[in-house]
Amino acid sequence: MARSARHGIRLPLRVRRAAPAAGATAAGPVPFLGFLLKRAVGAGSVVFAASLLVFLGIRAIPGDPATALGAEGADPASVAAIRHAYLLDRPLPEQYARWAWLALQGNLGLDERRLPVGHTIVTRLPLTLELAALSLLVALVIGIPAGVLAAVRRGRASDYLARVASLIGLSVPHFWLGLLLITWFAVDLHWLPASGYVSVRHPFGNLEHMLMPCLVLGAGFAAVLMRQTRSSMIGALDADYIRTARANGLGEWRVVVRHALRNSLITVATVIGLDLGLLISGAVVTETVFGIAGFGRLSIDAINARDYPMIQGIVLVTATAYVLLNLAVDIVYSLLDPRIRLAGARP
Repeated sequence: MARSARHGIRLPLRVRRAAPAAGATAAGPVPFLGFLLKRAVGAGSVVFAASLLVFLGIRAIPGDPATALGAEGADPASVAAIRHAYLLDRPLPEQYARWAWLALQGNLGLDERRLPVGHTIVTRLPLTLELAALSLLVALVIGIPAGVLAAVRRGRASDYLARVASLIGLSVPHFWLGLLLITWFAVDLHWLPASGYVSVRHPFGNLEHMLMPCLVLGAGFAAVLMRQTRSSMIGALDADYIRTARANGLGEWRVVVRHALRNSLITVATVIGLDLGLLISGAVVTETVFGIAGFGRLSIDAINARDYPMIQGIVLVTATAYVLLNLAVDIVYSLLDPRIRLAGARP
């Protein structure tokens, strides 16, 4: 407010808006495209480095891959033919260039049974993706509401109960919890099948077979989400903008959900993106316990059989999935907070 020199009246000041910096238009598509391009280039570089490490790591395993791929007691001529078929008699740069070019086309080679590695992975991967998706749903339904409740009622009985439950969820191994659930619900109560898998074409049978594996795999992730959500929510509830929202008369539910929880979702999204890999790695144990022939079980079988092309394809697909998940998390960041998008678009 400015005071008039003649009449002593306070007049409103005119505030001139500063011109936005070049390339920093919040609503324009250019910053987002630049942000996305920068992240995509970084993701491609990481995939290239991962493929190189996978290729060299497989070659560093002791033993002759041609001998392992051949039948037991194979004659030298057969071993030499296998070595020539898999380009094992070529220099390493030529082997890598050939393998990488075929991998870009979706050809990951042939396994020890002379079956396409890519086809086998594509056949097994949907089972693990379904298990991971349902486990993530269980973790979200349990972890985030429990974390919000613990933060809102911190220091009370519900807060202590939620923290104790999260500690138990983090401490219990997957295989022990799986065997415990099988003993209770399959052996003693006869409510659920102990093992196996039913296609999604039969929804009820699929749900019966996937319920216990999803609870086992989602329990630990729910504990992680609960602890992280509680920590982020406590920091948000103590912020000045929350006190201002309450002073303006907003309802407590609206303050908690629309303001505190929304600003805490960036940290929660980070945990989800980084720990989704734990679901895939945890699926190895869970699928073994419950007899699900998914991607994790395929990894164990390939390692036991020393199936080098299959191991190479599995590790490459897993590394690519990690990179794509992190790229998706970066995109979610930009949608939750446009300031990250603008900062990422600057050179």
